[in-house]
Amino acid sequence: MNKPKTIFCDIDGTLLKHAGPASEQINQENSITLPNTLDAINLWDKLGYKVILTTGRKESLRSITEKTLNRNKIVYDQLIMGLGGGDRILINDRKPDIDRNTCYSINLPRDKGINHYDFRSKFVTISDNQPVQVEKPWGRENLIEYNDNYVVKKLFMKAGECCSMQYHELKKETIYVLDGKLKLYIGNDIENLEEKIMLPGDSISISPFTIHRMEGIEDSEYLECSTNELWDVVRLKDKYKREGEKEKNYI
Repeated sequence: MNKPKTIFCDIDGTLLKHAGPASEQINQENSITLPNTLDAINLWDKLGYKVILTTGRKESLRSITEKTLNRNKIVYDQLIMGLGGGDRILINDRKPDIDRNTCYSINLPRDKGINHYDFRSKFVTISDNQPVQVEKPWGRENLIEYNDNYVVKKLFMKAGECCSMQYHELKKETIYVLDGKLKLYIGNDIENLEEKIMLPGDSISISPFTIHRMEGIEDSEYLECSTNELWDVVRLKDKYKREGEKEKNYI
């Protein structure tokens, strides 16, 4: 049975719109809640997670900070003040019995909200020689490796099928074709994408905000090696009507 997680979460720029230096945060009557803040907070509360909010605001601002959080209906278990502006580092021991990490770090773009994250499935551990398989309408994905630094997936795409027209805000990935024949649509203008035929041995790296779609000319297998933001998929067009859905993770 999974034990409830403990989440250490920043306030300004993460849950609430950043209002500048701490001296400018004294009057927070018009503070703006960022996208999905309340959905995330309510989900964490429902799942029994312990939520510890952190902030660089001075201790003297505790009262007004608590009032701001209450006014915005942000529930939490503990509030840590006065952390300052330096980097924040969380240190914890690994689970020796199953050899997995027990702490993680997430760096989000300021004021973009946490609308992509599903903390029930974001952090996973892949057992040795037991890749996790997820069925897709166009084929399937096998998650081979997931760790703090990178992800390796093996994908099978059926002939005549295609993934969504998409881009990633943070995720960087490299595709390597193992078998079959694929067509890659790629570029920065959705109305003027380049088309590339990819055969076994071909590879390509895709940077954040680059629009792309893979299409199976034949039944095909390929590897995807990427940074670990599995959740980071923005669908623009989709044959299977999944536009706007969160990416399904590995549970």
